[in-house]
Amino acid sequence: MNASRQHRSRKEGRIGVTLLTSLLTATLLTLSADANTQLVLKRGDHSEHQGEYKGVVDLAIDPGFDGAKVSVAVDGQKVADGVLSPYHVIVDFGPLPMQHKITITAVGAKGKRAKWTETINEGNLPLNIQVKQIEARLFEVEANAPKEDPIDVVQLWDDGRLVAETREAPYRFEVSDSLLAGGFVQVTAKTKGGEETADFWSPAGNIVAQELQIRTVPIFVSVVDRNGQTRDDVDRSQFRIIDNESEAKIIEFGKAFDQPISIALLVDASASMTESIQHASKAALEFVQRALKDGDRCSITAIQEVPRRKQALTGDRAAVETALRAIRPVGRTALYDAVVSALRELREEKNRRAIVVMTDGGDTTSSYSYDDVQKLVREAGIPIYFIAYEGGDNEPRDLDRLRYLAAETGGFVATATQQNLLARYTAIEKDLRAQFAILYQVSDFAKPNQYRRVRVVLDSPKLTARTIKGYFTP
Repeated sequence: MNASRQHRSRKEGRIGVTLLTSLLTATLLTLSADANTQLVLKRGDHSEHQGEYKGVVDLAIDPGFDGAKVSVAVDGQKVADGVLSPYHVIVDFGPLPMQHKITITAVGAKGKRAKWTETINEGNLPLNIQVKQIEARLFEVEANAPKEDPIDVVQLWDDGRLVAETREAPYRFEVSDSLLAGGFVQVTAKTKGGEETADFWSPAGNIVAQELQIRTVPIFVSVVDRNGQTRDDVDRSQFRIIDNESEAKIIEFGKAFDQPISIALLVDASASMTESIQHASKAALEFVQRALKDGDRCSITAIQEVPRRKQALTGDRAAVETALRAIRPVGRTALYDAVVSALRELREEKNRRAIVVMTDGGDTTSSYSYDDVQKLVREAGIPIYFIAYEGGDNEPRDLDRLRYLAAETGGFVATATQQNLLARYTAIEKDLRAQFAILYQVSDFAKPNQYRRVRVVLDSPKLTARTIKGYFTP
């Protein structure tokens, strides 16, 4: 199934429709005077409408019988209902002469009814694209654009990275197995004037089931641009949620910063941090002072041979600050055990949740294995942010593991030195402040404890979304 059809129809239906109808003839005459053009729509008259229609247009309707109540829809969107004689509807079709289908329905006494459709500016389609699978790895993009602003380039993307582009129709791409494994194929088309639109293909088919379960799923999403800057100014219409390879319906959307958050702050306090602990504690303290607001909660855990909870979750900032100042480094680094401890602590929290970890090296002594942590992280769905502090044993293998855990949960890894440690905490603070809170609805097979992959796609390839990679159904 092409999971983009509903979205595309919404985009094509974004015409500025202005209803200025009235039952009074004098008022109608005044409104009609504001229209640039009048378009007569007469039942039974199938002659083509010559010329271009744009801007404010007066639709003068002749239903073919008296006493009718008239309804009008443009491109499937109802713009007037129950209009009485004289039948006039004022519509703003926008600045460009685009193709539109106008459907008129007239209902009279004793069940009398008429319905017909008229097309204006035929062939002058708005910018839209549709990507289709031709063969196993071959995809073709059907693209339409206004005559005045033709297609310039069609591009293939993979998670914000440009993979390939073509400027000649037919627009075709051979897709790699690794990209297909991601669950969908994303393309964009750009016109010579700079207008841009996006579409994607998903391998999911129509769901046919005897038993369906409709449920809602809450997620928190961060958006970054190509410069790596966190963005909090992205419109709801830009977001598309892919759940288990099917597009979900967004039912609530807002700024996550409006919701309280509970943060488990983990600070490496192993022996290797002896020379750096004072600076590290000071940076963590500033993070707490800047990031927490009324209603937020924070806990402090020292990462040592056995993780030590210095302060349980609390809204008391003074208690958090006291715990940070009291940390003294000793022993080895049970990093994975500390992460598992934080996951357990936050498990029953009703607030928005996050784990922030500052460490100067990899795990050296945990009872939990990396595989154990992977599983528990996926089950919890709590974003984890790692600050890899320079000067310890940050081997490439360890960093790769941290990056994987962060990516699975919607967080990230930042490497830091003594000079920029505070800046790395600030980047995490900004990310948490700029998150979007989204509640979406899915209808699918009722399978408990099923792992479902989640991906958030933004209409612009200039933006990339970070969130959990998936979740387990209840």
